[in-house]
Amino acid sequence: MVPGRGVIGALLLVLGAVTLRAQTIPGAVLAKNEPHHHLVYEDAELRVLRVRVPAHDTTLLHEHDPDYFWVALGNSNVVNARLGSPDATITSKDLSIHYSFGPFAHVARNPAEVPFDNITVELLEPQKGVRNLCEESVAKKPLDCPTSSKRARFFEGATEHPSFATERIRVSLATLAPGGTLRPTVRARRAWVIALDTADAGTSLAIAAGGSWRGGIFRAPSAGAWAIANRTRSPVRVVTVVDLGLEPR
Repeated sequence: MVPGRGVIGALLLVLGAVTLRAQTIPGAVLAKNEPHHHLVYEDAELRVLRVRVPAHDTTLLHEHDPDYFWVALGNSNVVNARLGSPDATITSKDLSIHYSFGPFAHVARNPAEVPFDNITVELLEPQKGVRNLCEESVAKKPLDCPTSSKRARFFEGATEHPSFATERIRVSLATLAPGGTLRPTVRARRAWVIALDTADAGTSLAIAAGGSWRGGIFRAPSAGAWAIANRTRSPVRVVTVVDLGLEPR
């Protein structure tokens, strides 16, 4: 059966909408398709890119459609040439976590003598109520860092440094002591754990129960126990993303 004109028109409208959602800024490639951005994990809620811009190199003009956060791997100074805005130099400390609001397109230039490495995590669902916790992830916004005694515990077996939260997620840097084991409390029944180095996922961090690593990412099951053990004699850091939609009220 040949579709009627009305059906064809509807299909074209759907395809057009998908195209617009996929790419909206002329001349820019999607971040996941930019050669310095390497897709390592994707589900319905998160897309994780490992980014490496060599010394004195420059990315293509690329588009970040959803909001995202990125984790600096090493100290860095990178020039953010954002479309429609003056160039700005971003100075980042090792393991600092930064939040960016989409959509926008930019070029990243690395003037340094060392590579600019980071982990970019695109948030594929709309985010509201973005606020800093114990780190200035959202630039020029105040901190709302609870004291240790009043801080809600999302994990056991690790030292947690809360970075920022939205109405949907909570992001932290967690440190596992040598031989320590990270376990969720009831508040973190659904979470993602991101290894800062993919080698950690294969050699340093063992999933004691409840799943496996994919591209250095562990997506915790929504039901059942899980745990991640540090098999080394040194501290190992990971980034945790907790789905607050499943936090008990």
